Amino acid sequence: MRNITAPVLTSIRTQLENLHSIEIRRIQRFLVDVILDEKTAHPALEVSQDGKTVRGKANSHDSPGRSRPFMSGVLGKLQITTGKAFWLVEVGQKMGWKLGVVRENANRTGKGSYKPSEGYWVIVFCDPNTYGAFEENPVHLHLSTKPKKVGVFVDYENALISFYNMDDLSHIYTFTQCRFNETIRPYFNPHLNIDVNHSDPMIISSVNPTDI
Repeated sequence: MRNITAPVLTSIRTQLENLHSIEIRRIQRFLVDVILDEKTAHPALEVSQDGKTVRGKANSHDSPGRSRPFMSGVLGKLQITTGKAFWLVEVGQKMGWKLGVVRENANRTGKGSYKPSEGYWVIVFCDPNTYGAFEENPVHLHLSTKPKKVGVFVDYENALISFYNMDDLSHIYTFTQCRFNETIRPYFNPHLNIDVNHSDPMIISSVNPTDI
């Protein structure tokens, strides 16, 4: 195999970055407004009244009317059964989080695993600089910059879920050949409030009517 020179590699990277930025701008027309479903929240999570923010809390207890909590996380109210959808999540300086999409009837008990075969399509960030995608065999991801805002794109008919770093308009990861088979919903996990590094919230960006 011929050696690829540094200028050629730089040119390839630049072309890929341009393609990703064009792709992200194209899918933004599918922007949707996601509200958190507090009834699905793990007892150790606190959801804001407007349903836009979730964080771990020091004292936790079950609330009346709460449905089965989702694997230390919370679902969005948005139910996707067809078409395309795109939403934005601010993770800021958090030192740990999980983010993705879940089947409506996926196992919520915490005894399962974050795998597509279990109905989970999720990426993860863990301190200090570890990123991964929960495939059947977990995939280690190499990101050039730490995202503060992540875009999630779902294409139900084409069975894919893509994640983007909205700070530099780069592609993070795509799950392909997803077997949805039923309603899917956004999934958010800010990691429990173990220490100060995990206390910052995840914030779902609000959408103005003019943005849609």
